[in-house]
Amino acid sequence: MPKTKHAVAVVIVNWNGAAFIERCLNAVLCQSHEPAEIVVLDNGSSDDSAVLIQSQFPNIHLIKQMKNEGFARGYNLAIAETRSPHVLILNTDVFLDRDFLLHGLKALHQAPDIGSVAAKILKADTDIVENVGQFLQPWLKTVNSRIADTEEFVFSGSGAALLCRRQMLDDIVWHDAYFDESFFLYWEDADLAWRAQLRGWRCIFSPDAKAFHLGSGSQGGQVSTLQKPAFVQRHIWKNRYLIVFQNMSFREMLVLLPGLVLNELIHWLMILVYIPKRLPIFVWAHFDFVRLLPVVIRKRRFIQKRRRVGAWAALRFFRF
Repeated sequence: MPKTKHAVAVVIVNWNGAAFIERCLNAVLCQSHEPAEIVVLDNGSSDDSAVLIQSQFPNIHLIKQMKNEGFARGYNLAIAETRSPHVLILNTDVFLDRDFLLHGLKALHQAPDIGSVAAKILKADTDIVENVGQFLQPWLKTVNSRIADTEEFVFSGSGAALLCRRQMLDDIVWHDAYFDESFFLYWEDADLAWRAQLRGWRCIFSPDAKAFHLGSGSQGGQVSTLQKPAFVQRHIWKNRYLIVFQNMSFREMLVLLPGLVLNELIHWLMILVYIPKRLPIFVWAHFDFVRLLPVVIRKRRFIQKRRRVGAWAALRFFRF
């Protein structure tokens, strides 16, 4: 168990990140607030990134998986290997500013109910802001706050670099899982943020906790959903339904129904117009959700039974 109350464990899930994992880890090791633990889980990479980590960073705890079991599963396994009271969830294509942890901890410890810190994330090697604190839109899209230079309480931060209080993670765990493994990848960070908000944990944006993001590095920089591989699109589309049905009360669904219906119609239209060959993938995403429905219902009961905030308190994180 790390000795100090300010100890931080940095957890990274790597998948074919040979092009940027060295820069990522060097930035972690150069932090002015030294991490107490660094855990990298290799998710069955087919490049030589695991070999690179072993040879260049022999003191870092490397976990090797035989196959890619997804973002959510990978981070759950990595977090379970740590004991520090704080956990930094970090993507391989993110490069931290030297004082990231210092400023992140300062923001986190302003109040005991602050469970996570949203970072100011800029595009790699530029001054262009990519992510700040985030809110939700009724058509299920995360949107950046208009505030980029001062602290504020937000719905969530980007999962590319998210500093969390372990107490919060332990409070929202489901069957030993922090991230919902049904998501596999994409939207799992928003789901975690939603469950935390329902339990009364707050997320604060810190403009001084800065990081630089390559963006979809493991997918060659393909950022738009329409550009991503079919298996990624399938998970993204399936996860939209998971996050709604597990985290929204029926009252919230009713209030947001116009936006949810509009979102569904727009997705069908965009697929038919721009990527008609992917229509079967979109249809299969619906079947994926139906297949998971028994588990989704159990999770929904668990989440809604334990929520500490009412419907109107949760709706304040939506921007219309």
